[in-house]
This record gives sequence, structure tokens and C-alpha cells, in this order.
Amino acid sequence: MKKSLIFAGILILSFFTGFAQNVENVWTLEKCIEHANKNNLSIKISELQADYARKTYQQSYFNLLPDLGASADHYLSSGRSLNLESYEWENRKKQQGSLGIGSDLTLFSGLQNYNSIQESKFLFLKSKEDLEVLKNDITLSLAAYYLEVLFNEELLEVARSQYEVSSMQVERSRRLVEVGNSARSELYDIQAQAATDKLALTNAQTNLKLAILDLTQILDLDSVGDFQIFKPEFVVEDIDIPASVTDIYTLAKENRPEVKSAEYQVLAQKKSLAQLRGEKSPKVYLGGIYYSRYLKDAVHPLSGSPEYSYADQLKDNRYGQLTVGVDIPIFNKFQTQTNISHSKILLEEYHLKLDQSIQILYKKIQQAYADAIGAFEKYHSASEAVKSNEEAFNYARQRFDVGLVNSVDFNIAKNNLTKAKSDLVQAKFEYIFKVKILEFYQGKPIKL
Repeated sequence: MKKSLIFAGILILSFFTGFAQNVENVWTLEKCIEHANKNNLSIKISELQADYARKTYQQSYFNLLPDLGASADHYLSSGRSLNLESYEWENRKKQQGSLGIGSDLTLFSGLQNYNSIQESKFLFLKSKEDLEVLKNDITLSLAAYYLEVLFNEELLEVARSQYEVSSMQVERSRRLVEVGNSARSELYDIQAQAATDKLALTNAQTNLKLAILDLTQILDLDSVGDFQIFKPEFVVEDIDIPASVTDIYTLAKENRPEVKSAEYQVLAQKKSLAQLRGEKSPKVYLGGIYYSRYLKDAVHPLSGSPEYSYADQLKDNRYGQLTVGVDIPIFNKFQTQTNISHSKILLEEYHLKLDQSIQILYKKIQQAYADAIGAFEKYHSASEAVKSNEEAFNYARQRFDVGLVNSVDFNIAKNNLTKAKSDLVQAKFEYIFKVKILEFYQGKPIKL
């Protein structure tokens, strides 16, 4: 009894372990997107670029702070030098040094620092939107490859069912030939059709493997292994085309990262132009130094004592200076004006690129909307074609079974049904993908 319970426990544990492994190996579209966002090398590179832009933006604030530096030196000299007391030249060895600290602060420079901060800010925001553009592109590619796998899975089922029908007809024709109720040519025709269907089945299996390979490659997986995807149930009639082109475009124009990226590029260039214009302005600065010096052979200036320590010398020789200055640009070979002209040209270019990105977005939405409507109509037409061809095939099979239809007519009916089913599968996934694209333009995540 105890052994039976242990054995039953092992079986249950094995079942749930295997079930858990299968669940882990099943990839939903959401899991694919999450994996790509974490592991895709292009996304990682774009994230580094965004982080670089963030650091640059941070540094633009630090540039408002004053410079601060310290110095220390000690000189050893030997040879002919001037004695400052007797004003005679003599050979002597001398040691001396100094310690100092200095600072410099720009008070005004035509708002160049302010405009530099704003430019860095907009470039940082642009880099974040560029990252989102890349993620969106990869998401759409993943959705396309994912649906391609589902599409090929359904085509494989169509091919498999058609091959099963052909195989059954081969066995039936063989029995009829054996009892003399059918000509051997009929058997040969059915066998030829079965061979064709087997080839179609093999091609469908190969296409499915290639579709899975494409999906795993965009996921950057090391190997296909036992890779499986989750197969959702689609009811095409429950999937509606969202709103209108105008409504979708209005939302997309405000939220799509490619448009925002182009807008931030324009704003950054405006600040870059303002920064260049600031170079024409006078620069007001504040500077300060504080230092002291010492000499090895120095004597005390009051007592004349040669015992004059470095510490006392540094204390007695202190010197401080505060400077307020103005730098006025007068002429630099027209370089500033040329840079301003170049910046204006770039600003105009970025304005045109912004308009271009908006125009491209509108065209994409228009095309996707038209494709979705066309795919929906194609799906309904294909559904009607499947129903009609199923009736024609069933009728042809019944007549073929009693010898009223030859194998040629039977195969034609069967092939028409196969093509109708394939067209239906293609229209179905084309419609689903186009609708998902339209929803994506509305800012909705792609879910199946």
C-alpha cells in the first residue's frame, strides 16, 4: 500500500513537472516583447545612447558652477643668477616654491549656458523617444513574425487534413480496384493527388519551421529547441476596425515617439541657434586667486634673521586678487555669423523632417486602414468560398464514391477547397495584423 502511494506521488510529481516545463517553453506575444525589450542588442545600444544624453544634460547644469583649481610647486635651480640685494650676478643654488588656489565664474555670456541646458534637455528627450521608436519597430516585427507562425500552423493543419482525405481515398480506390469495381487509372490519379498533398504537407511543415526560426532569430535566442508559442482563439467578427483614419491620426500625431523625436530635434536646434547668437554678446566674468610663496635662503624682513621657516614665509607672503572682467568679441573672421547661418539651415531642415515624419505617419495609417477594410472584405468572401467549395467537394466525393464522377473532377473539387481554406487563413491573419497595427497607432499595446 505504501509503495503504491509513493509510486502514485512520483507520477503526479512528474506530470506537474512536465506541465510546468511546457508552460515555461510556451511563448506568448507579450513574453516575446518583454524578452526583446530586455535582451535585444539594438535596444541596449539605444539605451546607452539615451543614458549618454542624460549625462550630457546633467553636465550642462554643472557648467553653471565656478571653476576651482589649486597649485603647488617647488623649484630647484643652480647656476648664474641675479642677487636682488646687491644686484650682482653670482653662481648660486636656490630652492623656492609657491602654493595657490584660483577660481573663475562666468556671470553673463549671452545666456549661452541657459540655452546649452535647454538644448541638452531636448536632445535627451529626443534620445528617449528614439528608444521608444526602436522598441515599437521591434514590437511590430515581433507581432508580424508571431502571426506568421500562427498562419503557418493553420496552413499546416489544412495541408494535413487534405493529405488525410487523399490517403483515405487511395485506400478506398485500392479496394475498389481489387474487387473490379474501379479502373486502375482512377487509383493512379488518386495516388498522384495523394503524393501532391504529401508534398504540400512537407512544404507546410518546412514553412512553419522557417517561420519559427525567423521569430527566434529576432528574439536573439541561441537555438529553436522545443520553442512553442501560445495559440489564441480568434473570432474575426469580434475584432473591430478602430474609429476612423482621422481619429487614429489625431491620437498618433500627439503620442507617436517618431513625431515627438522630430519635435524635440527642432526645439534642440532652436536652442543651439540661440546659443550661437549668444557668442556675439560680451562676456562678464569674475575671477579670484589666493596664493603665497617661500624661498629656502630667505631672511626675515624685519629682524634679518636667517631662521625664516617656510610656514612663516607662506603666512607673510600671502597674496589675494579679485577680478571682474569683460570680454567683448569684435571680429573673428565672420566665424560666428557663419555658424549661425549653418544653424539656421539645420533648423529649417529639421522643420521639414518634422513635417515629413507627420506626413509619413498619416500615410501609414491611411494604408493600414485601407488594408484592414480590404482584408475584412476578403475574409468574408473567402468564408463564402470555403462554404461553397465544401458543399461542392462533399457532393463530388459522394458521387465519386458511387462511380458517377471520375478522379479528375474529384481532385479539382478537392484542390479548390484546399485553396479556399488557404485563402481564408491568409485573409484572417492579414486582417488581424492590420487591426493590431491601427490599435498600436492609437497607443494601445499589441495583445493577441
